Amino acid sequence: MRLRPVAALAEIGVVAALYAAVTMVLNPLSYGPLQLRVAEILKPLVIWEPHLIPAFVIGNFLSNLTSPFSGPWELIFMPTANLVGASLCRVVGRRAPAAGAALYAFVIAAAVSLLLSVLLKLRYALLFPGLLASEMILLLLGVPAMQAVRRALEPVRRRWVVAE
Repeated sequence: MRLRPVAALAEIGVVAALYAAVTMVLNPLSYGPLQLRVAEILKPLVIWEPHLIPAFVIGNFLSNLTSPFSGPWELIFMPTANLVGASLCRVVGRRAPAAGAALYAFVIAAAVSLLLSVLLKLRYALLFPGLLASEMILLLLGVPAMQAVRRALEPVRRRWVVAE
């Protein structure tokens, strides 16, 4: 299903805003060595909706504006990690959605672990397992959850399809 350009842009804005808002509202959980970004559950959407890849780059940037570590690492490195993770998730997830989500989780856990190890002078090996576990749980739960959301929204989205 190919959406009209305006509809696709609107979806990118809504998903980016939703990711940022959930992350900011749950601020104590969303930042730091023991983070649990509940909004990560949205990320598997890129498997079926590749036009949403920029939504997670933008949403990550916006949510990181309120991070206690806000700076080049959070505002350039992490959005770039999301671009890489989302793109890999899309490619792998087309054949195996859980594998795509797991790969995205791995990329983000590795990037956050690197960021925090540099900024907080903590050992990468101590940070990575916990961050990987939280990312894996959320992104793997996101696969069936986002499939259900897509099915529920399909009747509405059909109105925005480009006539071919």
